[in-house]
Parts: sequence; structure tokens; C-alpha cells
Amino acid sequence: MGVGVISRRGVLGFVACLCLAASCLAGVSKGIRLGVGDTSNVWLPGDQSNVKVASSDPLILEVTKAKSGFTAKGLRPGQGFVTVTQKGKDRRIDFAVKPYAAKIPGQITAEVSGEPAIPGTVQGAIEGSVKQQLTFAPLAKVAIKYEHVPSISPGKIVDVPIKLTVTAPGTLTKTGTLTVRVSNIGLKQKDEDALWYCNDPERVTKKENLFAAELKPKKSARMLYHHINDSSRDMVIRTMVVNDSDFPATICLTPGDSSPTTDPVAAGLRAGDLFLRAWVNDSGEVVNLPPRTCLPISCRRLKPKEVISGLCAIRYVDGEKKLLVRADAFPVEDLEPRWAPTLASSTPWREVGPMTVRSWDNTPYNISEHVYPEPFKAKSAEFSVGGRFAVIRLGQESIERSDNAGVLDGNFGVIYTIDATLSNPQEESTNIELVFEPSAGYSGGIFFIDDKYVITPKIATKGEARIARYRLYPGETRKIKILTMPLSGSSYPATLFVRIFGAGSASDIIDLTKRD
Repeated sequence: MGVGVISRRGVLGFVACLCLAASCLAGVSKGIRLGVGDTSNVWLPGDQSNVKVASSDPLILEVTKAKSGFTAKGLRPGQGFVTVTQKGKDRRIDFAVKPYAAKIPGQITAEVSGEPAIPGTVQGAIEGSVKQQLTFAPLAKVAIKYEHVPSISPGKIVDVPIKLTVTAPGTLTKTGTLTVRVSNIGLKQKDEDALWYCNDPERVTKKENLFAAELKPKKSARMLYHHINDSSRDMVIRTMVVNDSDFPATICLTPGDSSPTTDPVAAGLRAGDLFLRAWVNDSGEVVNLPPRTCLPISCRRLKPKEVISGLCAIRYVDGEKKLLVRADAFPVEDLEPRWAPTLASSTPWREVGPMTVRSWDNTPYNISEHVYPEPFKAKSAEFSVGGRFAVIRLGQESIERSDNAGVLDGNFGVIYTIDATLSNPQEESTNIELVFEPSAGYSGGIFFIDDKYVITPKIATKGEARIARYRLYPGETRKIKILTMPLSGSSYPATLFVRIFGAGSASDIIDLTKRD
């Protein structure tokens, strides 16, 4: 007697049973399809007393006789057939066992810091944890859906549910819900101890080390990198942290990495936008570096004339030995395959995690002289209605290098805080404006004005952007606080004006306050 083919009704019943199986068995004609670890109950028609079943390879598919058929369990990837002997006749059912594209546990963990850790940081930490803590098949693609990504206050632990869909060649798609337990470890707010300026040379023409500096435990640095591929071939520019010691280390990263582009101003604006939104909240991802590992901060492939720009705050949270941070340029054909997943990501450590240090990661380097302590500037300004404009220059008073043998022209990457006092001693209400003017060439600007975020487009020399406006009543005095930073790719010095509304000479002023 055949297997499941007594009548049209029998066939339909058999197929229905198979469709209900957890293994997605599609029917006798298509055989048994299982994932590794899955089981399926296969129904057989007729008298079961003398039925025998056997797998062609019990190490791939295990079969066990059951009351109304048999149970098949996938053990490892492979193909074969099940022989069903019934009333002296044999029938073969082909089977295939495939691995799933991923293994999804019930819960994983992630760590952040910030006051609070903003949703972008939380989501980034989740994505990094998913890619590092789950097991995936080769060439897997991961899709993550969120119902809600919260900000997380210091000391709080929040369970964030996510939905995963993972596909990979030669595997079964894996879907499932995963809980990520995200902890804000509540690092005490701390300004960076130094600015590392990675821009010498700005134009890269050959394979070379671009920058290197050492970070000691409990210290932090704000790193700015900005380079143009001035060669005739594709180049890779990579920045990474190296823990070349026998001890583990923990760091906290606040990144801002632009995609390669031919527009230096746009690259700097993008990097500053990503960085400053997180930096003002001290928001960062916590990453553990095992001994003898390296972690990519940025790794980009640049075509000729393309530019890469970035900012990253690196805080050495816990560890015993100093860490090396270095940036290098090399031809794309020199790239090791394990680094390939980093090239399209602004946060490459999420893609590959810490990797074992190899000889290719330990090529010669020179400690850079471009280290600038205390990368902050505090300024003040006063404007009184009826008096002269208040003029605030950005990037004009250069900060000094740590060796006192040079200065940072333009103060790129330096955080400015400006306290401005506006007063109106007149008898009538007056409108006041805050205006940004690029004084030295094409530029863009990013500002937090009393915690309100403003980003300008690219502006030509002597063009103007109105970034805030105020109405001062008779006798009123108002204090405002401005935070900004000269951006790589732009031209500095630049100027801020506080003046009577509309008092400037530019008829084509860009009015960003209309978006309020």
C-alpha cells in the first residue's frame, strides 16, 4: 500500500496534517523539510502494526515510530530519504534539513550611558548587541522592528522588545521576538580631557598612518578626523581603538561619522549633527574590549576626491592598561575580508564587534603631535537696544597644542559656550535677531540656543542665516545660552551677530526662525 495515497480524501487529509506540522512539511510529493532541531509528526494511513520507518542517514534526520505514523527530527544540515515499509512494500519520502539563519534567545543585554541616553544611542546599542550576541549564518541579513525606543535615565534598566527577521543563503528564515535589557550605567558627566585632531595630512595620496594617540584609564578624548582621497584609486580610511594588552577594557563611545561625499562642508555638517545631538546629553554606547582586540570607530571606502569627516568622544571607563587609537589609509585591495562589513556603516563596531588583533592591525605608527588639552571655549556678549551690534567671533582665538609648539587654526572640534545678555532700556518693544555669518568661506553651523537645536544649510561667504529671534519689552533683560562648534569642512573664523531685527545688509538672509 502506498503512503497517504488511498484516495483523494486520504491525500488531502495527509497534506493537511503535514501543513500543520511545525517543520513546514509541504506534503509527500515535496518531501520532508525541516530546520535543524525541529520535529514533525508525519501521519501514515492504514494499519500501523507492521509499519517500519528508517532514515537513510540517522545523523541528519532521526525518525521514530509513532502511533499513527512517525516523528522526524532534524539533527544537522543535509539531505536523504525516509523508507516506509508497509505490507511488504517500500516507499521513499525525500527529506532535507536546513539550518535556520539565526538562533534567537529569549533575552540579551546592552549598556549605555547619558543624562539621559537618547533613543538614537539606545537603538544603536541594541543593534550592536543583536549583531554581537546572536549566532548568524554566513551572509545573514538582519531586519529589526521596534515598537518604541525610549530614552533611558541614569541607573535605569529598561526591557525593549524587538522583532527580528533573519535571512541567509541556504537557510530557513528565522523570525522571532527578542527582549533587550538595556542598562544605563550612569557614568558621571565628564568633559573630554583633550581634542585629537586627525587632519594632517588632509589630502591622502598613499598608504600611511594618519594619526595615533594613547588613551589612559579614566581619561577621555574628543577625536576629529577629516580626510580627502587625493589619489587616483579607491582608498580605505580606518580609525580604530586597539587593546593590545592582556587585560579587558571598557569604553564609552559618542560617535558622529559621515558617509563619503565630494562636499566637505556637507560631510562636516553631517558628522557634527550626529555627534552633537548625543554629546549634549553625554549619551554614549558602552563597549567591552577583550584582551588583544581592536574595535573600528570608522572604516570607509573613498573614491578619488571623496571626503570622510567624523567626530567621536572616546571615554576609557574601566581597564588597567592604556589603549591605542589610530587612523590609517591604505588601498582598498589591502582590506582584510573580516573588515568588509564595516565599510557601509557609520557605526562599524556594531557590525563586527571587537576583533582579534593581527599583524595587519599593528603596522608602524607615530604618536601625533596634534593633541589639544581642554578643547572648550567660554565667551560672553552683551547687546543693548540702541547700542552697537554684539559681535562674537568663532574660531579666531586658537587653542594651543599640548606641547605648546603649535595652535589649532579655526578651532575645529572645539566646543564653544556663549552667555549673551540682551537688554532693552528703550520705551518701546523691539525685535532682536541672532545671525550666523561665514566670514572666511563656505560654511555651515550647528547651534543649541537655550537647548533648542538649529542646523544651517551650507552658506556662502558673507551670507547670513538668522538662527534665533527675540522680542524684548521695555525695560526687559534676557539671558541666552548658546553652544556651538566649528565644523570640519567649513571655513572658520565665522561670526555671530546680535542686533536689531533686520538691521543687516544681506537681502537674501536665510531665516531659520520661520520653522519655529
